[in-house]
Amino acid sequence: MEQKQEIEVFGVNYERFAMGNLIRKLCNKLDIDTVAELPAQGTKAMPSIYSLGFGLAGKKVTLINGVEEYKREWEKLNIDKTVCFNKQADILHTDFPDNYFDFVWNCVYIPVEKDPDALIEEMKRVSKKYVAIVTVNRGNVGYHVHTTLHKINDMPWTHGDKQYNKRKFLAHKLEEHGLTIVKRGFVDCPVWPDSLGFRDMRLHRNNIQFDNAAWVSPYTDMLKNNSYPGWMKAMYGWESIPMFPIIKTLYAHLTYVIAEKR
Repeated sequence: MEQKQEIEVFGVNYERFAMGNLIRKLCNKLDIDTVAELPAQGTKAMPSIYSLGFGLAGKKVTLINGVEEYKREWEKLNIDKTVCFNKQADILHTDFPDNYFDFVWNCVYIPVEKDPDALIEEMKRVSKKYVAIVTVNRGNVGYHVHTTLHKINDMPWTHGDKQYNKRKFLAHKLEEHGLTIVKRGFVDCPVWPDSLGFRDMRLHRNNIQFDNAAWVSPYTDMLKNNSYPGWMKAMYGWESIPMFPIIKTLYAHLTYVIAEKR
């Protein structure tokens, strides 16, 4: 069955740009050489490229249960030798040894995991230094419009446990697993609200998920050619202005927590 082409929209491109900048800063600050994305999926976006920034920084990246078709994006940037696609029958019980990777993370996945505690424990087991989780920020005003659209359209909520979209809840959860929080914050903070849900409704109606569409990501071409739109650079300048967390809570699209294994 031929897959329908789906081009990532400007908001997703900005998200990737902001995430790439955050990853670059983390690589400069943290002592890491090996990275695992567990799992390397996506949420209505191209999977297996959230970790591009680590590859660009020269880190060895393992994408667990990613989509190998999108290795082409890594090849486009001449960093395909830094990445390894790895298939696991059960992401909650992988066959990696204890303390195998320096940095283990996932992006916009944890709320939909049926057993998030088991996943966090597995991330902790295979990490020797850091465990990090990036998730949608529930505090953003657009989040609540999105949930309302699901109700109005009688569309089941498919985005998982909403508690895991709370930064404080996520930090406490990692602490429950014996991890020490070293950094938490917001990323992807443009002036427009997070997905109001109109794109999401269209994708739902067409049954388009991360794994059943032929994704096109303009962001990787921007990376390759170092040709970011001026508005994108300006928006990141705005995002970089220090603000009280309570303010960024209202418009940040993503929130993240990084914890250390002692």
